[in-house]
Amino acid sequence: MRRDFEELQFTVVAEVHECRVDFKVYDICGRTGSPDGPFIYHREGGVNSMDWVESLDDSEIYLHGSVKWGGCSDWHFDEQDRVMLHGCSRHDIERYGKIMAACWDMMKELLPSFVGD
Repeated sequence: MRRDFEELQFTVVAEVHECRVDFKVYDICGRTGSPDGPFIYHREGGVNSMDWVESLDDSEIYLHGSVKWGGCSDWHFDEQDRVMLHGCSRHDIERYGKIMAACWDMMKELLPSFVGD
């Protein structure tokens, strides 16, 4: 399942398993063409910060993790494997926590076995 969180500038892909939901989160860099054009993302292994693609299959994963049936979660910021996390504003810093919380909320929707609070 894919969900775009344009206000947080992230796209989330969720994969549901019996007791957990795995998440891959992609950083939205902008749109191509018009304001309603497709989202663009950093190319995996790109040569510079403006090497963009439209396909998630060709994009860098910004962070990934999982949320389990009881509410426990584990996260890894893939971006930190490439460079330090960078924010130009308070919003940039806040969106990291907000996208993980949004994934946690998605897990509650997607996982029938959820028993947490």
